Amino acid sequence: MQELCFNCDFDEELQPIREPIIITVRGESIPATKEFYQCPHCGHAFTSSLGHDALDEAYREYRRRHNLLQPEEICNWREQYGLTQQELSTLLGWKETTLSKYENGALQEESQDTLLKFALEPINLLQLIKRKPEAVNLDKRATLIEQLSSNQSLAKHLEYLYAAWGNDTSARYNKPLDYDKKQLLINHLQILRTV
Repeated sequence: MQELCFNCDFDEELQPIREPIIITVRGESIPATKEFYQCPHCGHAFTSSLGHDALDEAYREYRRRHNLLQPEEICNWREQYGLTQQELSTLLGWKETTLSKYENGALQEESQDTLLKFALEPINLLQLIKRKPEAVNLDKRATLIEQLSSNQSLAKHLEYLYAAWGNDTSARYNKPLDYDKKQLLINHLQILRTV
């Protein structure tokens, strides 16, 4: 990669140097990789804004260890429902900058992550929208309420069928259930929980 040493203006192609480091995140030691360049002319070491971000790597590992949502999961979920950062922030009772920081890699607190996961459930998002209707414009609100309500009723029906088939037989026909069909229902339930 072409990098310029600001110390001596050396501007030939340099290869990044990678070293393992330990970053402390909320009192926990997280291994990460530090990436930097070292000028062969003057010995000055420097990083690139386009290079690897060790802090981001450590935050991602911390989130993975503690089952916290990753930034892209938050953003993808919000966009799946067509919500803006401002709308979701208002529904959650947060400042818009808070949600923006989390979507851009800042490390959320566990309590805020719990609230996000709560809102991820369609039935809970529906209740948030009903509780704060002014947070979402009228057309979008009506569409979301209809979508979330129909998903909720279909999911409840599928859960009922699954519970009724829990004994592995169909009472109506007194024969074993088709496991492929049972698995298909389970898959549909999982999809509906995320839609």
